[in-house]
Amino acid sequence: MGWETIYITQKSKLSYKANHLLIQTTMDIKQVPFHQINCIVVATTQSVITGYLISKLIEENIKVIFCSEDHNPCAELNGYYNNINRNQNMENQISWSIPNKQKLWTNVVNNKINNQLAVLKKYNLDTTEIESEQLAMVDNDETNREAVIARKYFPLLFGANFTRGDDSKINAMLDYGYTILLSAFNQEIVAQGYLTQLGIHHHSVRNDFNLSSDLMEPFRQFVDLTIMDKLDYDFDEYIKLELVDVLNQEISYDNKTYILKNAVSQYIHDCFSFMDEKRDRIGNVGMKDEE
Repeated sequence: MGWETIYITQKSKLSYKANHLLIQTTMDIKQVPFHQINCIVVATTQSVITGYLISKLIEENIKVIFCSEDHNPCAELNGYYNNINRNQNMENQISWSIPNKQKLWTNVVNNKINNQLAVLKKYNLDTTEIESEQLAMVDNDETNREAVIARKYFPLLFGANFTRGDDSKINAMLDYGYTILLSAFNQEIVAQGYLTQLGIHHHSVRNDFNLSSDLMEPFRQFVDLTIMDKLDYDFDEYIKLELVDVLNQEISYDNKTYILKNAVSQYIHDCFSFMDEKRDRIGNVGMKDEE
């Protein structure tokens, strides 16, 4: 997979030619080799994309995110047959044991809380309450410390009056960044031949991405960090590009340095290996140099 995110913001036609993406606007035509492309964000409803290009992008496992009229992500491409072991993997997934699901969820939540603490400490914010709540956590997070801590974490980070769900610039940024991150997890889960619908903790019949929503939790804090550094900016195309670029940040996973999108791939692979009882541990996701 390539390294570049292509961000389409103006009226254009997107088509295919000789393993290249063609971007035709009223001004010119640009060609980008497929091997350089990691993701295409179509951030305008005035773009046209050919069916042949869509087919080729899916073959190459290049992520495509479409935006609605308000320029926020609304859909993405995922191929049906990205993995030759898909049927076997889905059977394994359906048979995952409850104890293993609970162990993995416990790991996910602890990792997420540790990263929330790291974010707060970076900005010299008081972590006493968060640390106290984490000490009260039990296996499978049966007492839902994750949600309790989230209600304390966001006001500590963004101000005492901040609440998730409010119609604010910060929430718009968070929603956009988390959607980009969710899309990366969706793509990788499908590419590895598993179902995004079947979660280890989330089980909403209205959520097609329950598993992605589970596994992405320890990665959300990299979006939070980017937004903290951009609080004085308007939520414009520049900030959206910065949030897409979160996927290219260097982070730590299992005591090694990865580009975030590559860490997602390895992390998901390790989680599935754990659930399929092929490995006995999952590495920790963290800020670079944290571990």
